[in-house]
Amino acid sequence: MRSGATHIDSVEFFNCSQIDTQKAAVRFKNAATLSSSVTNSALHNGYSWAVYIAGSQNIEFSNNVVFNFRPVGVNIGRSNNIKIDGNVIAHIQ
Repeated sequence: MRSGATHIDSVEFFNCSQIDTQKAAVRFKNAATLSSSVTNSALHNGYSWAVYIAGSQNIEFSNNVVFNFRPVGVNIGRSNNIKIDGNVIAHIQ
């Protein structure tokens, strides 16, 4: 069993995500052991999902800008204790 944490702060994600898939620019799947965070970052101009969180817990996504993705900006499923606060999510096609 693997265990780890991810803490991303002040990072630009440009042209990330794989077209016509659920391969998001930022993806947390089954991240359930330690806390993780994405803060003060910019995600823009992707051809698929921006943020995908599934089967995870203790994740903070705060003070980010998500712009120009398609077809999904943020998707959260089967997760708990997820903090989404102070984000700007715009131009999701």
